Amino acid sequence: MKSDDRIICRLRFTHDGRDRVFTIGERPVVIGRAPDCELLLQNESISRQHARIAYDDEGWILRDLGSKNGSRVNTFHVTDQLLRHGDRIDLGTIRMHVEIGPESAATRARVVFDEKPSTPAHTEVLELQGLDDLLQAAGDLTGRPPTFADRGDLSGLGSEKPNGPESSGELLRLVSESAESLLSSNTLAETLDRILSLVFANLPVERGVICLFDPSSNAIEPMAMRNREGVPDSPITISSKIAGLAIDEKKAVLIKDTALDERFGGAESVLMMNIHSAMCAPLLRDGNVSGYIYVDRQSTTDPFNMAQLQALSILALLAAIAVEQAALREDIRREQERRMRLARYSSPAVVEKILEAPGAGMGAMVADESEVSILFADLTGFTTMAERLPASEVILILNQIFERLTGAVFEMEGTLDKFRGDGMMAFFGAPLAMPDHAERSIEAALRMQEALGALNSARDGVRPIQMRIGVNSGSVVVGDIGSPQRKDYTVIGDVVNIASRLESSVAKPGEVVIGEATWLLAKHAFDCERLEEVRIKGRQKTVQPYRVCARLHIPIETTRVL
Repeated sequence: MKSDDRIICRLRFTHDGRDRVFTIGERPVVIGRAPDCELLLQNESISRQHARIAYDDEGWILRDLGSKNGSRVNTFHVTDQLLRHGDRIDLGTIRMHVEIGPESAATRARVVFDEKPSTPAHTEVLELQGLDDLLQAAGDLTGRPPTFADRGDLSGLGSEKPNGPESSGELLRLVSESAESLLSSNTLAETLDRILSLVFANLPVERGVICLFDPSSNAIEPMAMRNREGVPDSPITISSKIAGLAIDEKKAVLIKDTALDERFGGAESVLMMNIHSAMCAPLLRDGNVSGYIYVDRQSTTDPFNMAQLQALSILALLAAIAVEQAALREDIRREQERRMRLARYSSPAVVEKILEAPGAGMGAMVADESEVSILFADLTGFTTMAERLPASEVILILNQIFERLTGAVFEMEGTLDKFRGDGMMAFFGAPLAMPDHAERSIEAALRMQEALGALNSARDGVRPIQMRIGVNSGSVVVGDIGSPQRKDYTVIGDVVNIASRLESSVAKPGEVVIGEATWLLAKHAFDCERLEEVRIKGRQKTVQPYRVCARLHIPIETTRVL
């Protein structure tokens, strides 16, 4: 199971002789010497409030706050600068390196699985059952059966008893508080963070990692980690042998002293990691393991005990439910995002077709090669007219025009790519493949000209607005294209460039001009006039254009735009 990867910005630098990593999410971070700075750097070359890094639609922006020694990105002094992966930041004498990428990738980079073998022998395991059975077992450990009256006994948890829950009443309280906390989480990332917070609040652990099963790679992936101080700067190495035992046997595993334990005493990996006590509990739900919680101690005193394994097992059972619920909530959220995203480009009817198709979802938006028809449209003379009108009126007129033009594109099940000032771009044949994409693109172009004509007629006494349209067909790369911070569903390729040139250099106001490939695909449906070959900038070969004159009355299936 993989979370919906959140993109994060990480700063790696050395301060006071220590390698440090600072993670920046969507909340602004001020860097400086002042105590209230989010990233506090006690260095004479750093101003009290030196710089600010904040996230916007483009990504993370570094802004110098009037610092004495200035801020530099890739050796250049900057005031405001968009950060990119691999950038170097110099604040005074502090040098930082920028890492931008998925949060889970950052976690995976800081968790190392040691695969060195060990000789099998004996160790203590706890079979995971239902909560009732676990709580009954807890009563056996503490010498008295659990009752709900015990839920008022809170003294054994947290900082007051750092060794963890020691009575069945405390375990009941742990169940109650954990369930309330975990099941109220909104995202998988938040759920994982709360799980580790509960583990560290109730057990004497020094390091903890949560790994989840990722169906796409058929592997266990680390998704969250921390130590007593928070997120560690250096990687955490965990024993694959210990984790593998918990997964394979679907049982919680306790190693009181790995150096002495017969099963792991021969494991070079465990000895090298200096682990003196470790626990691992699988996230078990309906007999299936979705991951595990791994914790350990490097201290030589106070090894883990069975009561603490009991508590970790309870947390793991609750965590399995919470992770499942969080994943379902994220599936719903992603479905809503898919619909909203697709609605930006396509009509409601096309959105439904995309989502109902096999392999539906944003997989249809992955960049791939497709046969499509590209349409470019541009209003002529609009810029001159706009210079004489108030900005508010210009926007109103443009919105009225584009609403009708977009309606014509959506009626033919086309995809809106972008608006470009007083022009627009659309394409037909993706994300849904269409064998008649050329016909649809020409029909949409004619309807756009008709819609603009109707608008001009309604604006009596005002100089009419005209439009040029160019269409071309062929193979392009289509899909989500851009940076990790922002991607747009668009098309790229020579076919796109030719369509743009047909509109800007060949078509006259009021005309629809198509390329030869489009004409070959749609000549049975439209009456077209062959024009003189033209040479387009950037191409050695000439292009044969055609002007669309009329329909040949062959009906094309359309979609009613609501």
